[in-house]
Amino acid sequence: MKKGIIGLMAVCAALTMGQALAQAQAPQPAQPESQAQTGEVARAVFTSDISEREPVDTLTALQPGTPRVYFFTELRNLEGQTVTHRWTQGDQVVAEIPFNVGGSRWRVWSSKNLDSGATGEWTVSVVDGAGNELARERIAPAAQ
Repeated sequence: MKKGIIGLMAVCAALTMGQALAQAQAPQPAQPESQAQTGEVARAVFTSDISEREPVDTLTALQPGTPRVYFFTELRNLEGQTVTHRWTQGDQVVAEIPFNVGGSRWRVWSSKNLDSGATGEWTVSVVDGAGNELARERIAPAAQ
């Protein structure tokens, strides 16, 4: 009886060790790759107006007497973040317009009224919540 119990214990120990060894040698499932994608600005243009969430044209220069200019941006993979349009004239920041990005593809725009004193080159920077500049576009008055 004593030999039977010892034999049974040996078999159990061998099975337990074999099972542990098999688990240690079993291939581990691949770790999922990071789902985080780098956000980007897919499009950034100056335009004279927005219709159905799209720019109606692309401005390359400001014509004399232009009353207002829009800046349109299509954002990708920035969902849940805040992105800002920073309007600058010369070295002076004139306006900062923040947007909460609500989807993986998100279109936003801001505008600036151009009064008679708002001459010269304008720059709009697209800045993420951490202060990183994602894009920058400039527009200047048309050559006369």
